[in-house]
Amino acid sequence: MIIVSTILLVLYMAFYLFVVSGLVRGKLYLVFLYSSIFFPIYMFFIASNFKGFESILLVNLIQYSKELIIFGALVIWFLSQKKLVNKQWHISLLDSLFLAFLGLAFLFFLLGLGEATVVNRAIYLKNILLIGVFYFLGRNVKVPFTQWNGAFKAIFITTVLACIVIVIEKISGTHFHSISGHIDYYSFIEARDLEGTYGLGYTFEAAGGAPRYGSLFAHPLELAASMLLVGSIGLIYFISVPYRTNKYKYLFILFCTFVCLLLAYSRAAFASFFLMLGFIALLLRYYKIIGIGLVVLALIGLYVVIFSANEILYFVLDTISFQNSSSVTHLVDWLEAVDSMLSNPMGIGLAMSGNAGGVDKDLIVGGENQYLIYGVQMGFIGMFLYIGMLFFGIRNSWKAFRLSSNRQEAIVPFVAASVKFGMLLPLFTANAEAYLYISLIPWWLIGAAETIYQNSKGRGVYHQLQPGRVELSK
Repeated sequence: MIIVSTILLVLYMAFYLFVVSGLVRGKLYLVFLYSSIFFPIYMFFIASNFKGFESILLVNLIQYSKELIIFGALVIWFLSQKKLVNKQWHISLLDSLFLAFLGLAFLFFLLGLGEATVVNRAIYLKNILLIGVFYFLGRNVKVPFTQWNGAFKAIFITTVLACIVIVIEKISGTHFHSISGHIDYYSFIEARDLEGTYGLGYTFEAAGGAPRYGSLFAHPLELAASMLLVGSIGLIYFISVPYRTNKYKYLFILFCTFVCLLLAYSRAAFASFFLMLGFIALLLRYYKIIGIGLVVLALIGLYVVIFSANEILYFVLDTISFQNSSSVTHLVDWLEAVDSMLSNPMGIGLAMSGNAGGVDKDLIVGGENQYLIYGVQMGFIGMFLYIGMLFFGIRNSWKAFRLSSNRQEAIVPFVAASVKFGMLLPLFTANAEAYLYISLIPWWLIGAAETIYQNSKGRGVYHQLQPGRVELSK
């Protein structure tokens, strides 16, 4: 294992130095490329290095190396602005919601509400600030389409690798995480023993003990949610490239996406994928896609009712009726969170809900719903600000897509709107903002789409993206 860990560490150091040298030269868009490549394998990389070197210091250096890149890029941006004091800031409604949300989080940190330690509150505040930094960089860093294209291709490659690994997991019946250092990391670094049938935590098993696989990602839920991002990018590339050979390539990407989604066995992500396809159909005005999707869902429903094994039918019925153990857990946590919000409408303090970094498991109130997690910690104001960020982020990205001056420019707001809409359902059942990849990457895209929208409003020219008309790649 030490040989594998050494190779991975050397590759990461080389890539890290490449990104840092580019940032120093003002190529801030490299943060997006860095995140697209590193975030999917973040936990695997950390766990495997700990298993190989057994060094807590090395783990800490790797963990905070990403913050150095991200916050360093923010500092470089500010230092590169001439006459920053006299700079005219065009603050949109979405910008105001972000500023208010971040400001509220900072206020709660200063007030020191709740039982969480100062260190835990600082870690949680840092995680919230990452959302703001990615939105800000997306809003202000101009990324050439060649760089978008390169990052998206890196995402495709990661997806294919994840698909290969998860298929091997399924065939062998072995969780990749059981041999990659995942258990050692949580035992020694997180100081907690993982439970469940496979000793990896209950996230890795469905009702009845059926295995769920996470491939290269932190766990199956993060893998499944991340496929919404890959699916939206793969779909827009598939309908846009002019040549049949390229269409087959992106069709294969979509196939890999669906395989990962199935073997990760996440009900929320699976349902969200179809909801996102419906949203995309409306966005593109391809209304036939909605009909096709409904037919597919009807066929799946008939298969479950008529041909599937009884345990699958009962599993579906129990899920819908909230009698499934996982569904009951969600419901109990939601009720606990709502009760806390009604008792403390102004919030009980940072790091008091959810399972993101800095949250003590003995202090958690609620935790199975991202909206309620922010509501518990920062009150109804914090929850509504977050919901407003999502609503106007999706709406403005939709409008930016329609107002884009060229078809290449339309790709980013298309993906931003689609992914954030698709994530609305998983946010009900998980602390999904803790998933670095599917959280931060879309917020950068939302920021970029907001800039396109604000710059395009005066043009007022709507268009529809037509298939086979965008020369994305050859």
